[in-house]
Amino acid sequence: MQWSRPPSLTKSATVLAFVTLMLIALLSLTATNGSSDRVPYDSLRVSSPFTPAPDFGINATSPSAVNVNQSAVSKISITPLNSFVGSVTISGNPSYGLTCGLIQPPEVRGSGIATVSCSATAAGEYILTLTGTNGSLTHQTTTIFNFDDFKIQASSPTGAVSASLSSTISVIALNEFTGEVTLTKTPEPGLICDSIAPNNIIGSGTATISCSATSIGIYILNVHGASNSLIHSVDASFDVANLPDFSIGATSPTTASAGQPATSTITVKGLNAFTSMVALTDVMSSNLTCQPITPANIMGSGTAIVSCNSNLAGTYALAVTGTSDSLSHSATATFNFVDFTIASGSAVTSNVGSYASSNVIIGSLNGFVGTVSLTDIAPIGLSCNAMSPNKVLSSGTATILCVATIAGTYLLTVTGKSGPLIHSVAATFKFTSTVSPDFTISATTPVSFSSGFAATSSVRVTAQNGFYSQVALTASVSPNTGLSVSLNPATFVYGSGTSTATFSSSSTPGSYTVTITGTYGSVIRTATVQVRVTAAGTGTPDFTIIPNASSLSFNSGASGTATIAVAPQNGFTGTITLAVTSPTGVSCSLSSRSIESSGTSTLTCNSNTAGDYTVTITATGGASPHTNTVSVHVAAVSRAPAPSTILGLAPAIFYGIIAGTIVVVIAGMVLVLRAKRSGP
Repeated sequence: MQWSRPPSLTKSATVLAFVTLMLIALLSLTATNGSSDRVPYDSLRVSSPFTPAPDFGINATSPSAVNVNQSAVSKISITPLNSFVGSVTISGNPSYGLTCGLIQPPEVRGSGIATVSCSATAAGEYILTLTGTNGSLTHQTTTIFNFDDFKIQASSPTGAVSASLSSTISVIALNEFTGEVTLTKTPEPGLICDSIAPNNIIGSGTATISCSATSIGIYILNVHGASNSLIHSVDASFDVANLPDFSIGATSPTTASAGQPATSTITVKGLNAFTSMVALTDVMSSNLTCQPITPANIMGSGTAIVSCNSNLAGTYALAVTGTSDSLSHSATATFNFVDFTIASGSAVTSNVGSYASSNVIIGSLNGFVGTVSLTDIAPIGLSCNAMSPNKVLSSGTATILCVATIAGTYLLTVTGKSGPLIHSVAATFKFTSTVSPDFTISATTPVSFSSGFAATSSVRVTAQNGFYSQVALTASVSPNTGLSVSLNPATFVYGSGTSTATFSSSSTPGSYTVTITGTYGSVIRTATVQVRVTAAGTGTPDFTIIPNASSLSFNSGASGTATIAVAPQNGFTGTITLAVTSPTGVSCSLSSRSIESSGTSTLTCNSNTAGDYTVTITATGGASPHTNTVSVHVAAVSRAPAPSTILGLAPAIFYGIIAGTIVVVIAGMVLVLRAKRSGP
């Protein structure tokens, strides 16, 4: 018998390996399609082009007209479209002359309402453009703010001695002003005047006043117009003369910010048929810069203007002289420029991971009374809380808490802005890696009460890193008149504890910044309390409730807190009962539900459901119930995706088993073929 020659060992192994790999590939494809991580067929289908994408709408209300220098509030509404649930960031772009505060809140999740408060110093209609942004989605809307005012003018007559000279007073409404303006007069000595008729004008109109003088001269009558918060004045000149002459006057412009121009109007009036040319010149005070007088020459009677500015706050005089042949008369215009200063406290040192506080001091220059808004920019590695407060009226102190996890020296840039005035300062923070005993200090703020009474704030000293020493407490007040502060106790022997700061004022209403300082050796920590003292009223005793934060934000499964401050008014001394109402999805409680006259209670909220909620705090026990709200934002916590598997095994283990199987199969085939070739 003759045996057929078997295929070669190499060819047989190759064919067997190819078949095995094809089977493994088919098995892997089947396992993958059967696993929990496969992509469903439905998910591969292209969405219908007619399905609208999630979007949002934005619109804003236009508030009713108010007087200049008063604030009006617009409500901004975010409306979700097509199941939109994202966060919309809102920004505003006011037209020139419109000053707006911060949009609160600056971000709305899904749907909701935000507000913005704006004001203007000049009458007119202003537009605020609002932009809502979510990723690539951007929409805009506009709101219109109207501010009313009036201006007052008076004619300046010329006449003979003892003659009755009449001046016409004009009240001109600006931007549809419809208020009632009350007119009063203040004549210069030697000028005898009748009453203004009529002395009340609604909107626009004219009135007249007649005056006379028994001696030659130029007499000034000041006419004062007032309508609620709006006050304007004008001077009427009564020229009593016999010979041709002229008079000259220069207005003193309203107070301006340093670096901004202010304009004075120069008035030349011919007396007794004066028709000659008057040449105008001026002499400037040091640090006052003025443009040329325009025009520089006036024939007979007329007006000219001069614009001046100074980069340094102060009061400056501009002497203006008019010359015509041998006649020369002068007038003085006064320019007032205001500014503010910003400075930081001394460098603070703390351990890494522990908060350190620094003070930012705002000072007033030349009677500055504006509101300074504070912002900060932290360098990489330094994390800071919000400035408290973030706005300072005229002068005062704000505090900021910062922490770092890496030792080093950090410079925090703090910028103050009030209208066109902008100044910055660097606050220095030093953090060391050496963990040493330390402590922090905090106090409830704000506090409000009527003069003649008292109010309290709770001051808390908390030990850190095993601190176990005596801390001495002191208090300082800015401004330093009109408010008294006492601390009980003033020391803590064991590091941690609570003291009560008692504020009292006998008769001086106002706003005060109280700095509570805790000292142990070279370690100094501070806390700031804003105190408002109102004039003692004759109204019904009552109280106010003020949360220290208008909103809370925390992750689902966590919690957030806010302090609710209660302050008496008009001598209120009763018991105040607090209650909190929270919607479904969030749970809130108060640390204290009963307060005697004044004090604080801690609001604690927690939730496992992401979303935005409004919590209402109600206080009863006074003349009427009082309510306040706190917005609560609960953020969702994302979860890591589960690892993919093949037939319940990790991919690396699955493919390792496959590779081992291939090796075993090939080895077995090699042994079989060898056995056959060695046979008969």
